[in-house]
This record gives sequence, C-alpha cells and structure tokens, in this order.
Amino acid sequence: MKKFSVLLISLCFNLLFSQKETMFKETFFPAKYVLKNSKDTIKTKILNIGLYDNDEFSPATYIRQITVLDPSGKKIKVNEDDIKYLEMKDLKKVKRRFVTSKSVLSKDSGLLQVMYSGNKTQWYRKSLYKGSIYTYETKNIDYLVMRKNKSINEIYFKAPGVKAQLKEIFGAYPDLSSMIDIMAEDSDLVKILERYEKK
Repeated sequence: MKKFSVLLISLCFNLLFSQKETMFKETFFPAKYVLKNSKDTIKTKILNIGLYDNDEFSPATYIRQITVLDPSGKKIKVNEDDIKYLEMKDLKKVKRRFVTSKSVLSKDSGLLQVMYSGNKTQWYRKSLYKGSIYTYETKNIDYLVMRKNKSINEIYFKAPGVKAQLKEIFGAYPDLSSMIDIMAEDSDLVKILERYEKK
C-alpha cells in the first residue's frame, strides 16, 4: 500500500509539473509587419497568446498589442492601432494576413484579418475581447465587401441569422443558396465566395 501511495504521489507530481511547463511555454510565430508611420517591413517573431495551447493561433495574439522580438531577442510591445499590415505563419504553416481597418471601413478600429480576397468579394474579420482581457475569450465581427456595388455587409458568422443574410446577398444564385444551407466552417464560406467569383 505504501509503494502504491508513493507511486500515485509521484505520478501526480509529474503530471502537475508537465502541465505547468506547458502552461508557461512561450510560442513564437514567424511574422512581419509595417507600421503606419513607416514603409519599412519589419521581420520578426510574434508571441502567440493561446487560451489553452500556445501552439494554436489565437486572436489574443494581436488584439490591442503584439509582443515581438527585437534584433537582440528582447521582447517589445507594439500597439495594434500603430500597425498598417501584419502577416504571420503558425506552427501548422497557416499564413494569416491583417490590414488596418481604415483601409476597408474608413474608420480606424484596429486590425482586420483578411479571410478571403477576390475580384468580386472580400471577407474580413475583426476580433475583439468578449469579456475580461485575462480570459482571452474573443468574439468576431465579419465584413463582406461586394466590389460591384461597393457595399459592406456586417455579418456574424456563427449567429443564427447569418444564412438568411447571405442568401439575400447571393439570392440570384440557387447553387450558392444550397451551399449556404450546409455552411458550418470558415472554409465553407470561402468555397461559396470562390464559386461566386467564377460567375
């Protein structure tokens, strides 16, 4: 019984220690950015701030400010509002691009993630904190830009009414309507926009 107790305590200690190491492990993604008051592209590494796992990209990485490494390896903070363009690649080799909202919405409210960019449509996502900054819980507002009539449609991708809203936008195309019915992930909307691009 004594050996079992020692083994159990040892196992719990190792598990706790390994979780602590994972919790505090910092993950940096290759990145580059351009400041609003400059034309220079700065290549660096950006600290990813994940809720449960720093290996997976989280919008908390860039909301309000980013933490990057300067040439000497020292961490510095750059305000989101000072950035004109940001690009990063996560550990799964997924590249993400961000532009200043002023270039899309004519108002400065931080960075927008470029979700899709075509000749007929563009899709941008604004992420912001839902509650306390310490929870890193975020919500998204999506903007669908229709280049033909220069309209900007504010949509909430996960909201119940988004499918009806998209059907109204693409109402002239029954094949897109059926794709909208089964839409669930970001990649589904990208496929719809790609199909629309060919019309």
